[in-house]
Amino acid sequence: MLAQFKFNNFKCFRDETILNLVASNYFKDAPDNITSKGFYSVVNTAVVYGANASGKTKLFQAFNFMRAVVLHSANNKNNGVWQDLYDTFKLNTATTTATSSFEVVFLIGNIQYRYGFELNKETIVAEWLFRKKVKEICIIYRDDSELTYNSKYFNPKIAENLKSANMVRPDALFLSALSVWNDVLASDITNWFSNANVISTSINNFMGYSLSKLDTPMKDRILSMLKGADIGIEDIEPNEVSVDSIPAEIKRMLPKEALNGKFYNGIKTIHKVYDENQMPAGTTVLTLETDESYGTAKIFALSAPIIDTLEGGKILWVDEFDNGLHYQLLVALIKLFHSPKTNPHNAQLIINTHNVGLLNEEELLRRDQIYVTSKNRYGESSIKPITDYSDGAILRKSAKIGKLYLDGRLGGTPNLNNFENSIMDL
Repeated sequence: MLAQFKFNNFKCFRDETILNLVASNYFKDAPDNITSKGFYSVVNTAVVYGANASGKTKLFQAFNFMRAVVLHSANNKNNGVWQDLYDTFKLNTATTTATSSFEVVFLIGNIQYRYGFELNKETIVAEWLFRKKVKEICIIYRDDSELTYNSKYFNPKIAENLKSANMVRPDALFLSALSVWNDVLASDITNWFSNANVISTSINNFMGYSLSKLDTPMKDRILSMLKGADIGIEDIEPNEVSVDSIPAEIKRMLPKEALNGKFYNGIKTIHKVYDENQMPAGTTVLTLETDESYGTAKIFALSAPIIDTLEGGKILWVDEFDNGLHYQLLVALIKLFHSPKTNPHNAQLIINTHNVGLLNEEELLRRDQIYVTSKNRYGESSIKPITDYSDGAILRKSAKIGKLYLDGRLGGTPNLNNFENSIMDL
């Protein structure tokens, strides 16, 4: 479970930025929206609001960047895997050449870990890992001059071989290298990052995952979700094509073992057909790509990631969650993570959205689940939980948070006072 994500000097965020998912003891409503584990309670969902270009997407990209460094730096081989994704705050002369840092606090079982690193455009400058069961202790520390580890928690043969043979490259994390060599704790931590997935705005970037699950037992659960969404689909199947139909130039680019697998060039949706008396008369086949709406494609693309997240107790970040989906469907999807029946393994959902209706939906979101991004006149983004605002109206249970947000009392709204005049000036 994710408790906190902290970073600085990445894209539009210059200063230290914190997304804190630890539940507030002040609020007693919606107890199913939080999970109590270890030292504190953590919210099961977090919703991020803000004006366009205020940093909502860049917040998600920051976590995804940290994830990429942890999972891939040890296999990087200096070919620019994470370096190509690295991007400092460019609107200030002091930050373009400064380092960036990333840190997460999370729980595996009832043990808290705090892991982070500092880097520049080429190398890892520092790395640290702390473990807390009763008292927090340091079990990895690395900087330019030293690399230390606690042999009680890591395999000393693996760790010492990596250290003494100087096998940890300057652009690779020590934790990632330990994981490559199958150290148990390092593998557990990298698996935690692997189970925290970030979905971008384009459904083409994650459609393939749901498509691949249509050939597995998960298909029944995907189809059940689609039927529950009331979009009229009776069945859904991948459109398989033969290897012989693949152009020769494409075949040459594929590994030989891939040619023994299955190939799909689309998705078929099956709908009921009725006769002139409105009686069932069979079914017909349509295609998701050309015959179905964008919203239908979006809910299908989200189906497998959501099901996998709920079943595995994972973490799912979804950028522009509301794009193409009906309001009531948005509410229903969020409630999946609040119900102990559908979320027995304490999965977490983190989304950004412009849908203000969610703020006014009764018994959907606690105050400590709502965050707002803003950008100042210098182009610097920040994120703030609405519980940090001193306005007493925000904390009242009867407060209409959506109205307060639109009125600008929470920040994160665009200044459009001169918008009409700017169009007329054209």
